[in-house]
Amino acid sequence: MDMTTSKYSVYNEWIVIFLNSYGRFAEKLDSIKNEPNYKLHNNRSKIEMIKSLAKRIAISLISLMLGGGMAVTAMADDPITLRLSMHQATNSPEKKRIIDPLVEFIESKSDGKIKVEVYANGTLHGAAEGFKALVTDITDIAPTYPIYQSRSFDLNHVTNLPLAFPNAYVGVRVTEELYPEYLAAEWEKLGVYPLFYPVTATYDLITTKPIVSIADLKGMKIRGGGAALNEIIERMGATPVTIKSPEVYAAFQQGVVDGLLFNTASILSFRLDEIGKYYIPLGITRVGIAWGYSPKTFANLSPELQQVMFEAGREASILYADYVTEDTDAAIEAMKEKGVTFVELPPEDLQMVKNAVAPMWAKFIDDNEAEGRPAKALVEALREKTDKYGAMTREEFVELQRTNPVQGLFPNK
Repeated sequence: MDMTTSKYSVYNEWIVIFLNSYGRFAEKLDSIKNEPNYKLHNNRSKIEMIKSLAKRIAISLISLMLGGGMAVTAMADDPITLRLSMHQATNSPEKKRIIDPLVEFIESKSDGKIKVEVYANGTLHGAAEGFKALVTDITDIAPTYPIYQSRSFDLNHVTNLPLAFPNAYVGVRVTEELYPEYLAAEWEKLGVYPLFYPVTATYDLITTKPIVSIADLKGMKIRGGGAALNEIIERMGATPVTIKSPEVYAAFQQGVVDGLLFNTASILSFRLDEIGKYYIPLGITRVGIAWGYSPKTFANLSPELQQVMFEAGREASILYADYVTEDTDAAIEAMKEKGVTFVELPPEDLQMVKNAVAPMWAKFIDDNEAEGRPAKALVEALREKTDKYGAMTREEFVELQRTNPVQGLFPNK
């Protein structure tokens, strides 16, 4: 290795050290933001300004490292480094339960030919900026949720329709099987492909105000994530407020909203059980939350390493479905222990909710068909596949993902 490459290696090591330090710094500031007296904090604007400045420095250093002359010319035997970015915290269940094992799988399966560097805490981009970060070469793998880029997607929103999937395992398999024929074109237009495409736990209500019937939601401000979630809230008689996940805790704590329509598996990781007093299980919808990758990065990998990444995506889908299933149960138990009141709505109220949201399917078909998109065929295919896999066990799902993966998810795969 020549002296120039060696010098750049040292520079890059210092940049990585800085970015890791920034991640810990951002976590500390976020913890301050979540303190009860944060909104009264005299230095609130200064804290936000410092965090913003640090983030700009981090992005500048990444750009310098990648394209400003400090990039390392890899030696023939050097591992390929992939950047995985996420808005979730370093200590979040998503990182511990999904991303850490995923990284271990990629590095082990590639025999060390791929190294993955993880940038958590929103170090490189915010929750809704994954698509842009991939296209502009800020990262190689990132959360790319269609619901956060709702105007760029149409048919992909089928995963968010009410009662589409009975569980996370069925949701993953059906979505993957629908992808090549119905969903892929919208991703290709954006220049990003999904590495894996899981669905969340069911979205339920957690509120600070008592609820005994659906009628009590009238006039309440309920957080939604946009698109279908907001429409569901409206159809239940409440007022939707769009808030991205990382901002939910502060908004809930400060009374910006009276409640949340939130996926139950993530209630603990976002510490919402500290604020919410009433939990209303609706089981009304799930949301497709794909993690995307850069096709340019993929194209530069050897066929052998492309296969490693394809298999890694299938393993990640198993990890995510397990996390969703297990953490839903854990969240319910934890809320019970903390004294959160569980509200069992009368059967007629639950049926009222189902009746209220059922027209969303017909609306989805009509709106898309009017624009020439095959929504009717998509919905029919979804229902047929959901019936086919409805009784599938976790073990059967794992076997399918590993021995009979869906073809057409990756270019040439």
